[in-house]
Amino acid sequence: MPSRAPIDFDVWGCRGSHNVTPAISRVGNSTVCSSILSDRDLFVLDAGRGLLALGNGMLRQRRFRAVRRVHVLVSHAHLDHWEGLKDVDWFWRRDNGLEVTVYGTREALVAIRRGFAHPSYVPLEVLARGTTAALRFRTVRPGQSLRLGWQLETFPLHHYSGIGRERRTLDTIGFRLTGPEETRVAYLCDHEPTAATRATERQMLDGAHLAVLDAHFSEVTEHRFGHGSQEYAASVARENPATIVLAAHLGPMLTDAALRAACRRHAAGLSNYRLAKEGTTLRWSERRRRFATPPGTAPR
Repeated sequence: MPSRAPIDFDVWGCRGSHNVTPAISRVGNSTVCSSILSDRDLFVLDAGRGLLALGNGMLRQRRFRAVRRVHVLVSHAHLDHWEGLKDVDWFWRRDNGLEVTVYGTREALVAIRRGFAHPSYVPLEVLARGTTAALRFRTVRPGQSLRLGWQLETFPLHHYSGIGRERRTLDTIGFRLTGPEETRVAYLCDHEPTAATRATERQMLDGAHLAVLDAHFSEVTEHRFGHGSQEYAASVARENPATIVLAAHLGPMLTDAALRAACRRHAAGLSNYRLAKEGTTLRWSERRRRFATPPGTAPR
């Protein structure tokens, strides 16, 4: 028998920028959302439209029944990283008992609150009345370390939008979470790697058993608008053989065939690199000291 509740990492949304509609992709159709399940705590890494699948999974799957504290970690202010908050079951199911805290930079939290404010929609605080047990917003900045059951560390990422005079740099942060048995997950999305960011990337990946990297494009030569590529993510996997690297924030205009072709091309010889397909579950194995597909689950 396991000594504690299993630790699961799930991918609920893996597309960047906008959703694939109709849902024709077998890799992913929804904007980014992943989660770490650890007994009563659920850590949500970005809250794109994939958050709806997570909310539904919490209702249907027994493994989520102990969850009471939900920590939503929003990397930056862009809409595709928090649009799922409007529709997730937490704010529609009466007296569900969940304590929800949304973490983000000041810029991100201001964008979220303005996005849901009258007359655009309904403030989340209103939706939380009679549904969640609590709703809180907490401002974080790069370089912080917070104890949230797991240890949360924040890092500056390189992300922007627009070109020329229209270029705007966003306050974007990456997350590193360290839990029981020093289980460590790094999240770098959205992020365009450069020579100047390498030290931060190495720090975030130090000791990481699992890393989620921005792979919006296929090739390094395509890097722009604050996004990386499968080629770069595969090079990170090659440099860190003990880390499983998931390529996420996949370009919404790329077909499944194009995504898989790039994966084959850049991941040749690698066993620790894969696409962050929606529906993927990886479970922490204390004995093997790594994340793996749970027994009885068909590999995707």
